[in-house]
Amino acid sequence: MSETEIKNELIDLYLYLKIRKADDLDKITKEDIESEKDSLNLLPVMDIISYIKNTIETLIEIKATEKYEEKISNDESRKTYHNYEDKNDENGLILYEEMLRKAEKDIRRHIRVNIYIISFYNFS
Repeated sequence: MSETEIKNELIDLYLYLKIRKADDLDKITKEDIESEKDSLNLLPVMDIISYIKNTIETLIEIKATEKYEEKISNDESRKTYHNYEDKNDENGLILYEEMLRKAEKDIRRHIRVNIYIISFYNFS
């Protein structure tokens, strides 16, 4: 696989992961995506990787927040989780850490599958 192909795959991955507002999703066209690809193609590969990393971190944070809020709403002992902003909330930190581990595991599995697919196409 050439460097250009790898860069194009990274751009596709970033555009797949990119967080967009619901309103934007309804309005986006193929031309918009192609325009965004062209502008990303001008960037160094390390910048694209950084964008992907930041997007994944944001997605993990969003997922953790959703799970945390779900836990609070479903938990009978809401007093234990009362102060979400409190950094010393041991129960919240433990829950957050568990969610991060699960998200990291999912990401690693996704990367392994993509590596397998890429290697399969390289040897075909």
